[in-house]
Amino acid sequence: MNQIYKFYLTEFLKTQRYFIPIMILFLQFSKLSYTEIFILYAIESAVIFIMEIPSGILADRLGKKFILILSRSFLIPAYFIFYFAENFILFTAAMIFLGLNKAFKSGTHKAFIYDYLKQTRSDISPSEVFGKGKFWGRLGEASSSLIGGFIALKFGYNTVFLFTLIPSILNVFNALTYEKIKENSNSGSTRFSGMTEHFTTAIKEVRDNRIVLKLIINSSIFMICAETVEIYFQPYMVNVDVPLQWFGAIYTLIFILTAFGSRYIFLAERRISRATLTNITGWLGFIPLLLLGLNINSRIIIFLFFVLFFLRHIRRPAITTEINDNISSDNRATILSVDSFFRSLMKIILLPILGYISEISTIYISILILAVLILINQLFFRIPDGKR
Repeated sequence: MNQIYKFYLTEFLKTQRYFIPIMILFLQFSKLSYTEIFILYAIESAVIFIMEIPSGILADRLGKKFILILSRSFLIPAYFIFYFAENFILFTAAMIFLGLNKAFKSGTHKAFIYDYLKQTRSDISPSEVFGKGKFWGRLGEASSSLIGGFIALKFGYNTVFLFTLIPSILNVFNALTYEKIKENSNSGSTRFSGMTEHFTTAIKEVRDNRIVLKLIINSSIFMICAETVEIYFQPYMVNVDVPLQWFGAIYTLIFILTAFGSRYIFLAERRISRATLTNITGWLGFIPLLLLGLNINSRIIIFLFFVLFFLRHIRRPAITTEINDNISSDNRATILSVDSFFRSLMKIILLPILGYISEISTIYISILILAVLILINQLFFRIPDGKR
């Protein structure tokens, strides 16, 4: 199979997460409060925070392919634990493995793709591959959401995690077949002094690059706000009396729309710059958050969640390519890990606070706080045009 098609297969398999339309309901069904649910996500973020930079360094030093295989292997114990979990401790263990998966794959896979294309396929834009990868990822989420809703109704919430194991195992084997790429000359050195020096060099590159620094901050804040409001999506649908059997179909529709958005977003770059695209989508994200925070309970308002899903997925390929275009290859995985590292740090701080606010007041106050964060983000961290 062509290597680029393997990239797309990866995106499809990794999004065969049949628990997507019922995850929050599953945790609530397991007697967890909003505070506990948000703490679980904060724990996942803490694992990413701790391991993000080391995983990026290891990818740059030991090889990106090895780290990709390792990251996908972490999902297998995670889904087994979710299937058997009955208390907060077991859920915590599962979240730790999910955090390890995300820490080791974030940045590394995109860095692998970017380097592969630069070395072997200069005729294809990284934005196009990232966008098409997102397209197949969203199709994977669309199909898995439809299937997952059916599984949950017929066999129970926890059974969806057993079904999710199958594509996870297949994705490990897919990574094993990846072609090799040329790595930097220091690959293989894992001495602490060498890793520390590598990290310091990568951080200095980010610090000294105004565009990369703003891209990381802007994308991190937007992603956190969009991902956090998605936690409220399932409870909101319950509040407006959407039947459970519709959940899978609604998620399927969302992911089909975002799939085509991700698939063709690279065409927008032929008319406007990636920086302009990022700034426009950032402002568009503020509007639905503000309206959702006004506590309007209606099935029609579900459309606003659609908008946020859509914006989160179409802006990411452009941002990823813009970051890659402004950083060096030797530090690529490490710097892309800094992006995820910063998001994790913010989640550790923000999620427990939002969970507590949701517990003592309403989810709508928390959503308004997210709207304010987006507003601040767009005012102070606008992405400038131009290299470095």
